[in-house]
Amino acid sequence: MLKNYLKVAIRNLIKNKAYSAINILGLALGLMVSIIVFLYVKDETSYEKHVKDYDQIYRIGIKASLMGLDMDAPVSCNPMANSLRTEFPEVITATRIRSMRQEIMLAHEEKKIYIQDGTRADSFFFQVFNYTFVHGDPHEALKDDNSMVLTEETARKFFGEENPMGKIIRYDDRQDYIVQGVVAEPNGKSHFHFDFFIPQNDLQPVWISNNFYTYVKLRPETDPIAFRDKMSEKFTGYIKPNVEQFLQITMEEFMEAGNSFEYDMHSIASIHLYSHRDWELKQNSDIMYIYIFIAVAILVLLIAGINFMNLSTARSSKRAKEVGIRKVSGASRAMLISQFLIESILQSVIALFIAFIMVEFFLPGFNQVMKTDLVLLNESFATTLGFALIVTMIYGLFSGSYPALFLSGFQPIKILKGDMTKTKEGAFFRKALVVVQFAASIILIIGMSVIFLQISFMHNKNLGFKGDQVMVVPIQTDKMANNFDDYKGQFEKIPGVLGVGRSSYLPGDTPNQNMFELEGRKEQLPLWNMEVDFDFFKTLGLEMAEGEPFRKELEDDSTTTYIINEAAVKSFNLENPIGKRIVDHFDNSRKKYGKVIGIVKDFHIEGFTSDIKPMILSTRSNLWWTSFKLESENMSETIASVEKAWNRVEPSHPFRYTFLDASFGSLFEQQENFGTMFLYLTILAIIISCMGLYGLAAFTAEQKTKEIGIRKVLGASIPQLMQMLSSDFLKLVLLANIIAWPASLILARNWLSGFSYQIDMPWLPFILAALAALLIAMVTVSHQAYLAAVSDPVKALKYE
Repeated sequence: MLKNYLKVAIRNLIKNKAYSAINILGLALGLMVSIIVFLYVKDETSYEKHVKDYDQIYRIGIKASLMGLDMDAPVSCNPMANSLRTEFPEVITATRIRSMRQEIMLAHEEKKIYIQDGTRADSFFFQVFNYTFVHGDPHEALKDDNSMVLTEETARKFFGEENPMGKIIRYDDRQDYIVQGVVAEPNGKSHFHFDFFIPQNDLQPVWISNNFYTYVKLRPETDPIAFRDKMSEKFTGYIKPNVEQFLQITMEEFMEAGNSFEYDMHSIASIHLYSHRDWELKQNSDIMYIYIFIAVAILVLLIAGINFMNLSTARSSKRAKEVGIRKVSGASRAMLISQFLIESILQSVIALFIAFIMVEFFLPGFNQVMKTDLVLLNESFATTLGFALIVTMIYGLFSGSYPALFLSGFQPIKILKGDMTKTKEGAFFRKALVVVQFAASIILIIGMSVIFLQISFMHNKNLGFKGDQVMVVPIQTDKMANNFDDYKGQFEKIPGVLGVGRSSYLPGDTPNQNMFELEGRKEQLPLWNMEVDFDFFKTLGLEMAEGEPFRKELEDDSTTTYIINEAAVKSFNLENPIGKRIVDHFDNSRKKYGKVIGIVKDFHIEGFTSDIKPMILSTRSNLWWTSFKLESENMSETIASVEKAWNRVEPSHPFRYTFLDASFGSLFEQQENFGTMFLYLTILAIIISCMGLYGLAAFTAEQKTKEIGIRKVLGASIPQLMQMLSSDFLKLVLLANIIAWPASLILARNWLSGFSYQIDMPWLPFILAALAALLIAMVTVSHQAYLAAVSDPVKALKYE
């Protein structure tokens, strides 16, 4: 029986080549999208899964509210890891790291290489994270202050295949370290990546300064929520003396002022998709992308499935006699349903084979856009194949279910009386499917438009600084940092250099936060602080709202000047702050007493997913980032001249640079990549919709062949005939818009809520989506309508 079913199915596929091709290609595109999305979701949810006991490891962070400003960061203090190890029986071990925020030059003999990712870590790091040691002992590797651990890749850059144990690596031309360990690259992805490790085992009893990332490994039986509460309560007690020391108020007064400070924990497996806090080790992804891609994959599959169902039910008259003869010959309805479902599953299996070929073809492009490294044929291909087969079977059953039930329900006596496709039920169902199909496409078009409008808004928004043609060069040596003013004139004389300024941070970084006290205000002000030189404002084009920028004439050994931003004035309701004295309570190493001389207009330091922070700026001589404002003409020659001058005054470190607009632009690169991929998926969904609509229009024209012939004989013009054939489809597309608009509005608002700076909800995308859908439908249907309208009426009247 099965052999017979397959034979009939293959015969029908060959007999109806055009419709079979439309069905199979549509199904293949839908399956291709589902497989790529599966690979993407599997990759995004694999973070930390390679770490032994990853579900027992948590990162400690802080949540605070200071003067009405919320602070949510994954950082903690120096002594916390030690306290976790020694004071809590629920803890197996704990470690702390302090990541390096810039490239570091490592050198061995004459070889000098800049390494992007390094970290300071205590000696317990490799007991929490199970790196595989190729050389060395994980328990001893970071105990000595002059020890260093390299990854295999980093070790290979310096020593080739030679064993590097005991070799000397010079760190940043400052200190020599001895290689005491080499670790293999992790066999999975993580929220951090390091190329080398150096020790930091010193303990400082300061609980209110948070500059470390602390990880704790709990015993399996520990309730993490109960442990968090216990930990937070105990550590809050340790904070009290620091609050009194640095803020000069009691903890009770601190809390009564409406402030709060507590610790929280995040499972490391949740960090990549769920953690988007200040001072993340690197930019994480977002679970929202997972949800959206899954939703898009389902929509594409739905659209392709609707194509199949629509064309199968529309062509039911071609199978009506077959059904009637089979029923008269004794075939049961179950046998007929099996026949049609096997035909559907067969087409799905053929589509799956084509889909895998398409995945191999399109996956490199997906990787390039989304910055991923997905591979189809890898060690987990069996899992991917299993998923694809399950989706294919469900797809085949779903797509073929209604046609099977519809066709198998034909009554032989009714078949003899007329065409079954003209029943109101069949026509209504096909129209409903077209509406659903185009509603899905319209939602995607609107979503794509909103995404690109938001991205365009981010690109065109006034950032408060002018980052174009600003070259950034990091300073690596104390000599250069402390004596830069002696060399600055050499750079300013270079033709094409319009300005030279320095700073402790640049847009794209997250500054530190300290507590300040402004004259006339009792409460402490939590301000993000940034140090600059006297030419920084001019170099980046920062504008003053009030007061004046920094000038050497305003400062001397006894006077320090400060500038605050508009966000600080607004957040803390500061009245007439210019001229008032201000004090930094956290940094007693340098004189921080001074007065406010101006208010700078707000400028973005972080991206658009968080508000501009209340900020205070001050001047300092030893700063580590240099910005060069360059003329647009002959820029390559200018850069070469700067490089030559730089290497002359700092020969120990090879010159390297980035451009500020590119660095800041990387903050929303993720959204741009997502928008680009969403565009491609939307185009794909529209193509599939058009394929189904084209096939349905062709069949409709075929069904009305005689009617068209009669109307032409009676004098109907070609435009009149095209209008007759197209009007029903266009009405359905209009109805699809009415359904799609509310859903699109809800989804767009939900996505935009993730941005602190966003577009107002625009209506133009809704209107354009409606016009685009109508145009697409008109073009798709009108071609078939035109072919039918210009056909020979004599042949039409002879049509069976």
